[in-house]
Amino acid sequence: MLRRKINRSELAKVIQEHLKWLESKGELGEKADLSGCDLARQNFEKANLERANLEGANLCQAKLRTANLTAANLWGATLEEADLHWAIVQRANLKDACLNRANLIYANFSNADLSRAQMENTASHYTFYDNAILESANLQGASIRFSDMNFANLHGANLSRTAIASSTMISTDLSFANLSNSKITMSDFENAILINSRLNHSLIIRTSFKNVDFTGTDFNDAKVESADFSETVFSHNSRTVLERY
Repeated sequence: MLRRKINRSELAKVIQEHLKWLESKGELGEKADLSGCDLARQNFEKANLERANLEGANLCQAKLRTANLTAANLWGATLEEADLHWAIVQRANLKDACLNRANLIYANFSNADLSRAQMENTASHYTFYDNAILESANLQGASIRFSDMNFANLHGANLSRTAIASSTMISTDLSFANLSNSKITMSDFENAILINSRLNHSLIIRTSFKNVDFTGTDFNDAKVESADFSETVFSHNSRTVLERY
């Protein structure tokens, strides 16, 4: 895919005009349209790109630390190895976006749409995904620590080989999700839905699954230590596996 090149001075002008557009509520300036642009390795630190159009843009290795991307359109954008440390990405459209190996530490993706996003080996430490949509997203090998994914939709998501530690996934939909070979420690999944999910070969330590629906969940070869399964619904085969611990 050929992407439109844009130099730093042009980019600075677009951001400046976009800020005028935001501050004047559309009366002055011009809304940023960077769709399809090659913005790899560009510096957007502290930039206000709220509601900007970045659909299909190449933001590989871009510096987006502390950037405001609230309600921005990033559908199909490439953000591989991008730095989104402290970025505000609330309500943004990241459907089909690629964020592999991105730095998402302290980023806020609350209410964002990350459906089918590629997020392999991302670092999500102190990251917020409350009410976000991550349906069929690929988080294989991701590190999720001290993060919130409450009320998020991860139906059919791939979380195999993830490390989930000290995080909350209260009332999160993880039905049909793949958590095989994952390590889950000191986290809270109370009221979550894990129907037909996969936890085979996983390691679960000091985690709460209170009032969780595990109907059809695969626990084969899982190792469990000090987990809370009170008021939980199991299939017969799942209960048989867990009774060993």
